[in-house]
Amino acid sequence: MIVVALVLSAAIYAQRVDVVETTGVFGKASYPSMATKVMFTDAKTVIKEFTNMMKGYNPETLTAKKNLITIDNVIIPAISENPIDVFANISQSKGSTDVNVVVAFSLGANAFITSSQAPALYPTASNMLKVFANDLTAKNRDAILSKLGKEMSKEEKKLASYEKKAAGYQKSLDSYNKNLDKAQQKNREATTSIEDTKVKIETSNNLIKEYSASINPDNSDSAVKDALKSREKEQKKLDSYQKSLGGYQKTVESSAKDIEKNMKGKTKAENSLSGANKNVEKQREIVRAKREAYKAVENQ
Repeated sequence: MIVVALVLSAAIYAQRVDVVETTGVFGKASYPSMATKVMFTDAKTVIKEFTNMMKGYNPETLTAKKNLITIDNVIIPAISENPIDVFANISQSKGSTDVNVVVAFSLGANAFITSSQAPALYPTASNMLKVFANDLTAKNRDAILSKLGKEMSKEEKKLASYEKKAAGYQKSLDSYNKNLDKAQQKNREATTSIEDTKVKIETSNNLIKEYSASINPDNSDSAVKDALKSREKEQKKLDSYQKSLGGYQKTVESSAKDIEKNMKGKTKAENSLSGANKNVEKQREIVRAKREAYKAVENQ
């Protein structure tokens, strides 16, 4: 998709980065000129690229002072087989990523390549500037998109990592909550069983006391036998209740430890999840900013 977008951008630049006629200022002199711009770059880069392009035509002399470039006696076959002089003023406003390029092509005798003075040469000269501006703009844009794309991909991977961590902490928190619910339920049930068993123990103790009180010489042998038998039976129940009570008490103690353990784990997981979610939100903003920066360049 990125490749397709870049291919389409070349066509867009052909329309957006154009060449217009103007009067250029070159130090103290002013000449009929052509103006264009190079996007997504700085003046220093454009000066270097323009100078290199002109050097390729083997000029007699080439002088570059700050933003002004003067080329003497250079033959550019596509424009003319005769030597011409070229003057360039390459400047940039503060904070801008567009570089203004103003170029004058001098034919000598105070004649310049313009649509009126040299209509046969003007299309070729203006097209040379147009191609230069568009090619360099596209090159710069490709480089910026490549850099932004890598940065965006890097931040998206970070986001995925943070989201994975947050999901892990959420899973731990869910597990602690589930185990905590089980431990609390177990504790409640054991506590209820303790209370019920204590009532049963009290009832059994009272019955045993009653059976013991009925065992005396005044009662018949049959009554004594029945009382002894009932007391023995109730004693067995009592022993069973007391044994169960011990088990329930151990369950309460064990579940209380589980509750404490899971509460600590839950608190730790909640804190970790909170921190992870903050990282996720912060990273989402970074990713959003990177995507917007990429889209802003892509749409220009």
